[in-house]
Amino acid sequence: MNNKRKKINYDSVWTKKLESLRDSMLAKIAIFRLILSGDRDSIILANTLKSTLRNDLIPEEKVWIDKIEQLRKKLNASTTEISLVDYGAGKSDEHRTQQDMYTGKTVTTTVGEVCRSGSKSPFWSFLLFNLVREFKPAVCIELGTCLGISTSYQAVALSLNKAGKIVTIEGAKTLAKCAEQNIEAIGLENVRVVAGRFQDVLDEVLNESRPVDFAFIDGHHDEKATMKYFDQIIPFLANQGVVLVFDDISWSPGMKKAWKKIKADERVKISVDLRKVGICLMKKKIEE
Repeated sequence: MNNKRKKINYDSVWTKKLESLRDSMLAKIAIFRLILSGDRDSIILANTLKSTLRNDLIPEEKVWIDKIEQLRKKLNASTTEISLVDYGAGKSDEHRTQQDMYTGKTVTTTVGEVCRSGSKSPFWSFLLFNLVREFKPAVCIELGTCLGISTSYQAVALSLNKAGKIVTIEGAKTLAKCAEQNIEAIGLENVRVVAGRFQDVLDEVLNESRPVDFAFIDGHHDEKATMKYFDQIIPFLANQGVVLVFDDISWSPGMKKAWKKIKADERVKISVDLRKVGICLMKKKIEE
């Protein structure tokens, strides 16, 4: 009998537990503040955060989410090698220049590594799902498809709402193709995957999709790029009830600066900082 115990990296385990606790506390503080505001959209957002923390699911939702998570498990375990061009900011300490990001960096990796490092976790994916379920957008835009996990969560929510579509943009053509296959395997038909650099295709996507009710901005964790996409998306937003979600707002000093500017913007009605993700409820546009 093998009596050897498996070595556990307790520092890593406790760090993750503390991070999870901190995220939970931030969400609870946000819920309290949102309810106090008395604003209709703020109360909807508060209820969305509550549902996410409680992991509330009806049977119909669970069937779809189980399907996505089964796909995630399969992708996580995949050792299939792929080559892709990364137009993002790389690692937080990599300091890529604007030219580096425009040209892109060719990377050889595995599907499993991409899924584990690039896909949103079940918790954050479920938050996106709940936001779409509660705010019921007609048009969702996503910047950063990866393998289509977070896209699928949003698309399922739209499908269960019985209305709406999502257009998702992925810079790496290899990943865009994989995402299309994954989304098709799940059985979703309300998704359009666009392959191309955000700066090259976003304007066209926005023009074709307007008015936009919901946007998830991910995939290019750079201060200047994030601010540019924020300003670029604003003119194409619907008149009211708009939700913008920004990923990895604490990922680097630059992203922290970008988030600070965004939440202070006069066009933002209320912002919620969940450390990893920032949520903005936009002000109603003034009719001309």
